[in-house]
Amino acid sequence: MEPVLILFVMLAGVSHGFFPAGETKCNATQNTSRCSATLGGSVDIQLMTNASGHQLKCKKNLPTGSINVFSLKKERVTIQEPYRNRTEFFINNGTLKITKVERNDSGQYTVDAFDPKGIQLRTIDFKLDVQENISHILIPVCSAVGALLIVVVCGCVCWKLRRRKKTGK
Repeated sequence: MEPVLILFVMLAGVSHGFFPAGETKCNATQNTSRCSATLGGSVDIQLMTNASGHQLKCKKNLPTGSINVFSLKKERVTIQEPYRNRTEFFINNGTLKITKVERNDSGQYTVDAFDPKGIQLRTIDFKLDVQENISHILIPVCSAVGALLIVVVCGCVCWKLRRRKKTGK
């Protein structure tokens, strides 16, 4: 029974390595876009084709107000907590990347874009939906069922061979 347990643990670990949390791409250049991300994965949200020369303020809207996500001013990006160390903004292609997506990243976001003089050019709204990563559950279960199936098949073959040996057929 111990070898079966070892086989199960190995299969679960190996299969999990092949199916990491997903990376999603989303185009929010059209106003009121909807983006999806996988819990623990990453999401690339294209806000504009090029943010060079612009000033941006990105906020997550909450029922009690809003929190700042990042700002861009004079080609310098400032990421706010709790997004620091897992968020980047790429000026050259106007893409916001959030890694290690958390459940509380879900929500409505607003990005205000200004020209270098501070005149507002446009507002970009997008909604981020964070979904559970079912591969964390599905893959170990499938691995366990596969390992169990291998054990059952091996057991049946061994039982049949012993029976044939006893009966002499």
